[in-house]
Amino acid sequence: MTGTGLLLAAALRRDRLVVVLWVVGIAGLWAAGVGGVGAAFDESARRGLVALLSAQPALLLARGAPAGTGLGAVMFVSTYSYLAVMVAFMMTFFAVRHSRGDEDAGRAELVRGTAVGRWAPLVATLLAGAIELALVCGVTLAASVALGLPPLGSLLLAVALAGVGVAAMLVGLLAGQVFPTSRAANGAAAIVVGVWFFVRGIGDALGEPSADLTRVESAWLSWASPIGWGALAHPYADEPWAPDGTPLLLFVAAAVVLCAVVVVLEARRELGRSLLPERPGRGAGSALLGWHPGGAPVGLTGRLLLGATVGWTVVGLVLGVMAGRLAPVIATALYDNPALGAIVARLGEEGSGDAEGTFITALAGILGVIACAAAMQAVLRLRHEEQAHGELLLATPVRRSGWLGSHLLLGALAALTTLAGFTVVTGASLAASDDDRWRQLVDIAVTHLPLVAIYLAVGAALVAFLPSTVAWLGWVLLVGLMLVGEFAPLFGDAWAWIENISPFHWVANPLAADPDWTGSWWLLGVAAVLLAASVLRFRRRDALV
Repeated sequence: MTGTGLLLAAALRRDRLVVVLWVVGIAGLWAAGVGGVGAAFDESARRGLVALLSAQPALLLARGAPAGTGLGAVMFVSTYSYLAVMVAFMMTFFAVRHSRGDEDAGRAELVRGTAVGRWAPLVATLLAGAIELALVCGVTLAASVALGLPPLGSLLLAVALAGVGVAAMLVGLLAGQVFPTSRAANGAAAIVVGVWFFVRGIGDALGEPSADLTRVESAWLSWASPIGWGALAHPYADEPWAPDGTPLLLFVAAAVVLCAVVVVLEARRELGRSLLPERPGRGAGSALLGWHPGGAPVGLTGRLLLGATVGWTVVGLVLGVMAGRLAPVIATALYDNPALGAIVARLGEEGSGDAEGTFITALAGILGVIACAAAMQAVLRLRHEEQAHGELLLATPVRRSGWLGSHLLLGALAALTTLAGFTVVTGASLAASDDDRWRQLVDIAVTHLPLVAIYLAVGAALVAFLPSTVAWLGWVLLVGLMLVGEFAPLFGDAWAWIENISPFHWVANPLAADPDWTGSWWLLGVAAVLLAASVLRFRRRDALV
């Protein structure tokens, strides 16, 4: 354990700014939401909101199962799932950055060459992660109590977030030992967190609502997700339910098992090695690898992004299977409940009462965020390649604008295949049960194209103008603006303007009788201007700025 304290101090100093951003984002979102709901929603409004949640499986999938109409209960069901995902990503990024990331950069080898113990780096990483997680959860707890929420419920919320964070940190450490690169480890850990979210969401969407539509009893599937364990604790539940910390004990069992696996692998693994070694390349590349029409290395870029594109497409196919299989089941269960059927009928007079279409659109909305991530990741990969091989590549007949253009082209292709996979699989699954929704599915996919264009442009602008921020700023803009669009309505009329800064707010409603495409055209125009400026800047700036 020699050197543990010094490594711990170095890790905390290294992450000091990142932790502040996470604290502001997670605890700030919770505090702003509680304040907004408390100011804008009285008891009657909260009861109506909970009834709406109970009547819409799509909202249960995205938000969670309600457990009462009190301020804490409504705020918890509105934000907990998103807070848990944010905490999970915070800890997976942390774990990979301080394990596989340090090994990739050579920092771990330098540290091991000094007088430190064999287990000091791992112990220091675990302690630093625990301290940073405690800070985030502690500030969230303090904000809850300061805003007048029950202390017991606030404590259970903080423990639930901490449990998700610990599990995610151990998953990140495990991924760092299984996969040969930090990029692959981050991707695998992110997939695990996404599975946690969707498993919890499906369990809630299949839940059984109470007769008065103030609670939903989650299906058994929620017990298969660590995010679901925190939700099942019901920290702010109203009578006759009560807060129950029993599900949180599952975090202890999960942490013990995952920690044991991490320790066993760390004891046997050589520094820099992984359980899944990198495959050696072929002796000679294919003819397509050298294809660079007009100075754009399309063949090379396509080869580099092939794995990621296939992965994003598989995600679209899986979500399509979920939508095609679950939408009819959920719609049938919804209309079998007279109380829910009455609410949906009333919604049909005010807007879209198509429960099946609403559920598919909600899943497609999540897929839209994933498609934007696929597009932006492909463009941001250019910065990594620029630092690693930029000078070598630019010594060949490759134009700088063509290099950027190849990443834009492949990023758009990754997003389009993701959306197309979802559309085809969902449509085929529904058509097999005599439910023809092809036109509606195509409309849903088309509404997300302006978002893809915006985040392609955002990725290009970061690479061209702010290359030092590509590791984090793009994802902050994607997730942050998505959350702004999602939660701005909860902040009351005084904060209604904040919703306008989110591009997700301007997406046309594909279920409307006459969708308004004005916002979509504005998004496309902004994306075109930003792309043009990015190409001009990238052509002129130095390669390794």
